[in-house]
Amino acid sequence: MKNVVRMSALIAVAAAAVVGCTGDGGSTGSAPTSATTSVTAGTPAPTGGQQPGGEQETPGQGSTDGQGSTGGQGSTGGQTAVTQEPTTPAGDDLSGPGKCIDPSSTGVRNALARLGDGWHAQRASNDIPGQCAELLWVQAVGGNSAGAPIHVLFFHDGQWLGTATAEPYAFTSVVGYTKNEVSVEYKWLAGDEPFATPQGGPVAIHYTWNGSEVVMSGPLPDEVTQPHR
Repeated sequence: MKNVVRMSALIAVAAAAVVGCTGDGGSTGSAPTSATTSVTAGTPAPTGGQQPGGEQETPGQGSTDGQGSTGGQGSTGGQTAVTQEPTTPAGDDLSGPGKCIDPSSTGVRNALARLGDGWHAQRASNDIPGQCAELLWVQAVGGNSAGAPIHVLFFHDGQWLGTATAEPYAFTSVVGYTKNEVSVEYKWLAGDEPFATPQGGPVAIHYTWNGSEVVMSGPLPDEVTQPHR
């Protein structure tokens, strides 16, 4: 008799255990599946060029929307400065009265238009016809303030080759040139000095026409490409 009672108790316990393991509706539960979210890193919108009438917070980092070529940014020495020609020539009419390259010429104005709005020529090669250099240049600025971004445009044989660097930088100036080489000086803000008197640098980079392309002599300093102001 005791064995029968003991067996009945065991059957009752087993039945309760089965009921506890089943979910509503009688199906056995399973571990929940976590939802997976795919995150795509966004690309920051380019910063526009300096607008007239004010100093930009980070000098010389204006965008070059519509630019026809990209230049080296100085990651390695001796690299090609102008890596891609514009999809369409800026125009072969670069000269002017007594000038191999005239900033007001159709060819130069077309090249400036490819950089985007607000760009205008500051200076240019002063070669005279019959003695034109293999590598002609135009220095252009994208604003009117002391910290406005600056591009150096290169031309050869009546064609626009592109810009010295992919991005424009403030405090940039052509300081000399020969028949096939242009020397560009770069400065930067070292502290809290005014934009009109940058104390960092200068560093000179030489851009050389080797017969088929423009080659950059060395890398730009981080202080130029990643300014603290």
